[in-house]
Amino acid sequence: MLEPLPEKLERALSRSLAPSEQVYVKLRGAFKEALVCTSMRIIILKAGWMTGQLFGTEMFQCPYANVAGAQVNFRLVAGYFEVSTGGMQNTPKSFWNNGQTVSAAKAPNCVTISGPRRAQIFRDACTFIMAQAPRASRLGAY
Repeated sequence: MLEPLPEKLERALSRSLAPSEQVYVKLRGAFKEALVCTSMRIIILKAGWMTGQLFGTEMFQCPYANVAGAQVNFRLVAGYFEVSTGGMQNTPKSFWNNGQTVSAAKAPNCVTISGPRRAQIFRDACTFIMAQAPRASRLGAY
């Protein structure tokens, strides 16, 4: 599950990785967004107008020990991946809405998905994430 990312996101990712950190999952979203799962944490990167990051990049990161859930909300042709963490209030999002409070593209903990095949790939990523969370909690990772 390693896909090439837009150049701007690849640069932001490479600058943020620790020397010993390994990347296990790297998936593109429908817009300039990405879900990255490393040996230590989950990273969601965003850039571009559709994500509300016209001139820069946004990086949401969370250690596996803090993950409360990961899910894909998908309807007929589009949807989004969402990671839930302790202390973060999740509200329903929409692929189609462009408003700041309901747009999955603009939410820091979401990645938009287009197409049922992509939804399944992101569901596989959810399985990976949820397998890492209890392991990280036992090891005391944060």
